[in-house]
Amino acid sequence: MIRQVETLTTVPWYLRNPTDGTELVLVPGGWFWMGSREDDGEPYDHEKPRHLHWVAPYYIALTCVTVAQFQRFVAATGHDAGEDWKKDRDRPDHPVRYVIWYDAKAYCDWAGLRLPTEAEWELAARGYGGLEYPWGDDWEGGQWVCSREQKGPGGATVPVYAHPEGVSPFGGFQHSGNLWEWCKDAWVESVYRRYAGGDFRPPEEGEDRLLRGASWDSFYPGHFRAVCRLNDGPDYRNYDDCYGIRPAGDLIAFCCDE
Repeated sequence: MIRQVETLTTVPWYLRNPTDGTELVLVPGGWFWMGSREDDGEPYDHEKPRHLHWVAPYYIALTCVTVAQFQRFVAATGHDAGEDWKKDRDRPDHPVRYVIWYDAKAYCDWAGLRLPTEAEWELAARGYGGLEYPWGDDWEGGQWVCSREQKGPGGATVPVYAHPEGVSPFGGFQHSGNLWEWCKDAWVESVYRRYAGGDFRPPEEGEDRLLRGASWDSFYPGHFRAVCRLNDGPDYRNYDDCYGIRPAGDLIAFCCDE
């Protein structure tokens, strides 16, 4: 990992995507611990086994996509994302919610970005050593999450840059709480066993898609662990008031000439 980081010293650690203004941070990639330890707080079987995983360098957004950003996307493309997301138009700096997986993918395509893989999301949220929560291994930091017990002023989310005390090792805001965040991967319950065998390809085929991070409506501390996994249908508009978008980007898209 150290050698890989050294090769990236001329690459910007932070940048702003010109299309939508998303602020991104570089994650150098390499080997990291993925999955639940046996002593994690009540781990689920589909979070195990803990294993060494590898990803290439990438960028990931410091925050979820805001209502204001999503409104510009809809205005520019005419994308039909339903009407519910407009309920938060008076909170432009809050994360957009009421988005299905296809909305999230369409936004990222327009912005020249993409959804993160589950492995990329997990590394960004908990670091190379595999913290239990973005801020550390103790739930005491739960005061820094937007949850059912600590909702925002409108009864749901908080602004995307709220609670800076609880940022992840790479500086990402609200990897726990506020909104569950769509990932690129298809849901495969047992995929960590395949990863532990050295096959790191993210699943592409499956009925459901992955979400990570818990939301303003979550209440059980175990759901706020950075390894907690959730699945839902990519076009299921039911619980999507708890779902949002955190884009990612390939290194070559920003740092290499064509």
